[in-house]
Amino acid sequence: MTSAPTRFGPDTGTWHLDPLHSSLIFVAHYLRFGRVQGAFGQAEGQVRVAQDPTRSSVEVVIDAASLNTGVNARDAHLRSADFLDVDHHPRIRFTSTGVEPVRRQNSFRLHGDLELHGTTVPVVLNSEWVGEAPDLGSPDDTHGHFFSATTQISLADFGVGDGGGTPWGGRIVGDTVDIVLEVRLQNQDPAPFLAQIGHTP
Repeated sequence: MTSAPTRFGPDTGTWHLDPLHSSLIFVAHYLRFGRVQGAFGQAEGQVRVAQDPTRSSVEVVIDAASLNTGVNARDAHLRSADFLDVDHHPRIRFTSTGVEPVRRQNSFRLHGDLELHGTTVPVVLNSEWVGEAPDLGSPDDTHGHFFSATTQISLADFGVGDGGGTPWGGRIVGDTVDIVLEVRLQNQDPAPFLAQIGHTP
C-alpha cells in the first residue's frame, strides 16, 4: 500500500500570498554581458493545501505593470510593446498542474502553466518549504509559512521581444531569464489590510 508523502508546511485549507513580504524576482542578461535584476510588486494568489500534499493547488496572478528594476525609463520600456506589452497583456498568471516530491527534505517540484504576454507555457519550479512563524503584528490570529522557488524561462517561448542585436554580438536582452521567488503564505486573506494601507493588488 502506498501512503501519502510526509507532510511539511501549511495545514490543509486555503492559504493566501502575502505580497508585502514576498519577493517575485527576475534576473535577465543585458547587453550580452550584464545582469539586471527586477521584481514585480503587485500580486495576489491562493494555495489550497490538500490532505495529500501532492494534490495541492496554486494560482497566482501578477500585475505586469508593477515591474520595477529601479530605473524608471528602463521600466517604461520593458512595459512597452517592445517587450511585455502590458497594455494588451496586463496579467501574468501561474496555475499549478501538479506537485512532485523529491528526495531532498522539505523540497518539491511545482509543475504549472505560466501565462505571459498572451502565451501559456509549462514550467517547473524547484521549491522548498523554509519555515513558519506567527505574524509579527497579529500573532494570535495570523500565521505564515515561507517558501523559496527557482526556475528559468525563455522569452522567445512567450513571444517577448529581446530589443534587437548589439554591434558587439548578442541581443539587448538575453533570452534566458532566471526567476527567484521568496514567498510568504498566510492563513488570513491579506486584502482588508492591503486596502487599509492603500496597497492595491
